Amino acid sequence: MAATTIRQGKDLYAGETKKHIRDGFGIYTYRNSFFRYEGEWKDGKKQGQGKLVLKDGGYYEGEFQDGEMTGNGIRFIAANGSTYMGQFYMGHFQGNGEMKYKDGGLYSGEWDSNQRSGNGTLQEAQGQTYLGNWHNNKRHEQGKQYYKDGSRYDGNWHNDKRHGQGELRCGDGSIFDGQWKNDVFHGFGMHISPSGMYFEGQWINGKPSEMAVKIVIKGASPRDAQSDQPFTIEIETHDANGNLVKDNGRKLELTAGVKYAPVTATPQSSIDLTSDDGVEDRLIPTELGYDLFPYPICNDTAFFEMYLKECEEEEPDPTVKGKAKPKERVKEEDTESGKDDQASIDGSLVEERKEYPRVATVTVEDGTVTVPSLFFAPPPPNYKPFAVPEEETPPTPVDRSKSRAAPGRRSEASINARTASKLSKRSSFEEKGVRAGEYVISVRDITQPPFLGFCLEPAYLIVRLLPSAAKKAKAAKKPKERGQRRVSVW
Repeated sequence: MAATTIRQGKDLYAGETKKHIRDGFGIYTYRNSFFRYEGEWKDGKKQGQGKLVLKDGGYYEGEFQDGEMTGNGIRFIAANGSTYMGQFYMGHFQGNGEMKYKDGGLYSGEWDSNQRSGNGTLQEAQGQTYLGNWHNNKRHEQGKQYYKDGSRYDGNWHNDKRHGQGELRCGDGSIFDGQWKNDVFHGFGMHISPSGMYFEGQWINGKPSEMAVKIVIKGASPRDAQSDQPFTIEIETHDANGNLVKDNGRKLELTAGVKYAPVTATPQSSIDLTSDDGVEDRLIPTELGYDLFPYPICNDTAFFEMYLKECEEEEPDPTVKGKAKPKERVKEEDTESGKDDQASIDGSLVEERKEYPRVATVTVEDGTVTVPSLFFAPPPPNYKPFAVPEEETPPTPVDRSKSRAAPGRRSEASINARTASKLSKRSSFEEKGVRAGEYVISVRDITQPPFLGFCLEPAYLIVRLLPSAAKKAKAAKKPKERGQRRVSVW
C-alpha cells in the first residue's frame, strides 16, 4: 500500500490507498470542516477502528463498519457534556451501553435508537435510582424507584409515571399498596400512616372516595349524668354529609373542662381558678364561643370506687350529732424550697394524688370507638374552677358586761363559732369532691402525623352533672344555714 494524498473538491484524504482507493490508515477532512476522520479504511469506506472528531469538541471513537459507526465505541457529546460507552448501530446508541451525564448521573442498560429502552438502571445525581424497564427514554412497565428521602416504589409505570399496580413505602414509614394512575393513588388500595392509621378502599385522584372530616359524639347534648354513676360515650368519624367513614387506627384524645368566665373579685366574693399564675395559658380553646378551664376526667374504675368510698366516709352528715375525729394532716416536703407544705385537704385520696389517671388515648376501628366508665374526678388540691362561697359577715362583738345569755341558752358567740366550724368542714369536703354543674367533654384528633395532612374537626359534649341520690337525700335533711350564700360561675 502506498501513502498518498487525494483531493476530491474540498474533501481531502491523506493516507494509505490501494489502487487509488482509500485502504488502510488515513485521515479524511470533509469539505464541511466540522468533521474529520482518522482511522482505518477498506475499499474506500471507514472500516475497523477509527475516530470521528467534531469541531465543537465532540467525538466518536470505536468500531466502524461499511462507513458507519457500528460496533463498540465511545461517544462524547460536547453540547451536554455526556459520554456514552457501549454498542452502536448506524451511528445510534443501540444495544447495551453506559451513559455518564455531566451532572454525575449514570445510566447503564439497554438502548434503542439513542433512547433508553429495555432493561436498565438510572442513578441520578440527586440521589434517586431507578431499576427496571424503559421505553422511549421513559420508565415503562415494571420497575423500582428509590427516592433520595428513603422512599421506595415497586410496581408498574407508564410514560414515566407510576401507573397500574404498585407499592410505595415512604421514608416516614407510610405505605400505599394498590392501584395508581398518572402518579397518584387511583383505584383500590390501602394506605397505612406512620401513626398506625390505615384506610382500605377506593381512591380517586390521590384521595379516599370516603374522607372523614369531623368527629361526632352520638346522643343528645347536653346530657345528664350523676356524680356517683360512670357513663359511656360513643364516638364516630363522619364525612361532610354526615355519613360514617370506616377509619381505622385514628388516635383521639378526650379532655374535659368547665366554661371559663372571669369574674371580677369583690370584698364579698372571689374567683380562684388555680393556685398557679398564668391561667390563660392553660385554657382550652373551643369552637363553642368560649374557652374551657381544664377539669380532670378519667375512666379508671378502681380509682372511682376508692373515691366513692372516701366520699361516703368523709362527708359530714347533719343528722348525726357529735364531733367527728379529725384525720391527721399530711405534710409534704418541698424538695426545691425545703419548706413543709401543709396540705389543704386532710389525709384524703385527693391529697395523695397529684395527678389522676387520665383517659387513655382511644383508637378508632371501623369508624367508631366506645369509651366506657367515664367520670369526673375530684379536683386536685388548691384547684378551684368554681366560685368560692361568700365569706360570712363577722358577728357584732357583744359587750359581756352589759349582756348575758339567759340560763340554758347559748351565747351568740358560741352559735357563730359552731356555724363556722360546720362551714369549714363542709368547705373541706366540697373542695375535694366533684361538684354538680355543667362540664364540657372535648374529643380531638391527635393522630400524628395527621392522616393525609388533615386533622378532623373536634366534637364537644355538654354534661350536666347531677348530685347523687344519696347526696340529694342528705341535702333534704340538712337544716338551712342562715347567712350562707354561694356564688357560681354556671
